Amino acid sequence: MNIPARILAALMVLVAAFALSANTPAAARGGAAANIMSSPGYQRALEESRKRYRESATQPRVQPSAVHKRKKSRHHSPRD
Repeated sequence: MNIPARILAALMVLVAAFALSANTPAAARGGAAANIMSSPGYQRALEESRKRYRESATQPRVQPSAVHKRKKSRHHSPRD
């Protein structure tokens, strides 16, 4: 089998595998991501996250003091 025929055969196998994987029940319902996002656990976690964000946005942020650490000095060997 020559090289272009092998490439064509490999490409056909990949296309067939992709086509077969797209026929799963999750894909028929719009994909798995849509199912996760509509789950009660995800909605509860989303509401808690939004609540924490709203609470943190209303509180003033404390600015850390502007203390700069000194750089460690490098000891160079004496030049000859």
